[in-house]
Amino acid sequence: MSAVSGSPGYGAGPGDGELDGFSAVVTHLRERGLLNGEPVTVERLSGGVSNDVLAVRGPNRVLVVKRALARLRVTEEWLADPDRVLAEAEALRVAAHYQPSRVPPVLDVDPEQQMIVIGFAELGAREWRAGLLAGDVDPEIAGVLGDILARWHAATAGDSDVRERFGSRKAFEQLRIDPFYRWVGRSHPDLASRIDAVAASMPTRPACLVHGDFSPKNVLLGRSSIWIIDWEVAHYGDPSFDVGFLLAHLMCKSLHRPESSPDYQSAALRFLNRYRTGSDGILPWDEEHVTLQTACLLLARMDGKSPAAYLDERSRHRGREIARSVLSQDAPSIEDLWKELS
Repeated sequence: MSAVSGSPGYGAGPGDGELDGFSAVVTHLRERGLLNGEPVTVERLSGGVSNDVLAVRGPNRVLVVKRALARLRVTEEWLADPDRVLAEAEALRVAAHYQPSRVPPVLDVDPEQQMIVIGFAELGAREWRAGLLAGDVDPEIAGVLGDILARWHAATAGDSDVRERFGSRKAFEQLRIDPFYRWVGRSHPDLASRIDAVAASMPTRPACLVHGDFSPKNVLLGRSSIWIIDWEVAHYGDPSFDVGFLLAHLMCKSLHRPESSPDYQSAALRFLNRYRTGSDGILPWDEEHVTLQTACLLLARMDGKSPAAYLDERSRHRGREIARSVLSQDAPSIEDLWKELS
C-alpha cells in the first residue's frame, strides 16, 4: 500500500493524470526491481515549470521519479519534447564520471515510459536559491560552484564522444532559445537584432558539455555535499551560457534585495574568478560575449515566458533598464553590468 502527501503549491493531487497516478508509479518501480513489497509514501516535489517529480520513500531508501512535461506550466504556450529526460540521465552519468559526488546517481531509465529514477539528496539538503532570496549570501559557495562548473566544462572540452552523444540542440532550442531569446526579441524589437546575434553565435562556439540550467534552484546544499540537478537541457555547446545564466540569476537576487547588492556582486565575482581559473587555457574566454549573454538572460527573467516570480514590477522595470542599457553598448564588460545595477 502507499500513502500520499503533497508539497504545497506543487500542483494537483493523485488522479489528475500526472505520472499516470501514484499507485501506477509504485507498481512500475516494483516491476523494475527498485522496490519490493514494503510500504511506501509518495510525495510531490517541486519540478519547476517543466517536470513532474515524485519522492517515493520506503523504509530503507528514497527514490526520485522524474518525467518531463510536454507542455510547461506557464501562462504562455510552451511546448517541449518530453524525451529530454532521457538525455538528462545520460548527462548525469557523464557528469558523475568526472565528479560523482556532485550529482544524484541514476538508478533507472525507462525509455518507453520516458521516466528516470535518481537518488534523493541527503537529509536536510536545501536549495541555494532559498538562502539567496533571504539574503543569506556566502561567496564561498559561489566560488565552489565556479570550480565545479569549470571542471565539467574543461573535462569535456573537445571530447568527440561527448560531442556526438549530446550534439542535439532540440531541448535547448525549445527550452532556452525560443522562450528566452526569440520571445524577448519580439518584446523588444529595437534590440532584436542584438539578441538574435547572441543566440545565433552560440552554435558557432561548441566547446564542451553545457548544463543549460545552471541556476541557484538547481544547487542542493547539504551538510557535507553540493549537488547540481536538472540536466534536461544539457548539450554540447557554448559554455558562456552556463556562466551567464548563473550571473543573471545573481543579478535578479540583487534586484530583489538591493540592500544586499554588494554581497551578490561579491558572490558573482567569486564564481567568475574561480571558473576562469579552472578553465584557463582550456576554454576560450570572450568577456563581451559573456556580458551580452548575461544581459540577454537577465532580460529574459524580466520578459521571457517564465519571468522571475519573486520580482515586483519596480524591480522588473529596473532589471529591464539594466539589460537594455548593456545590450545597447558597444563592447560591454561584466563590470558594466554591476555598474548599471549600483
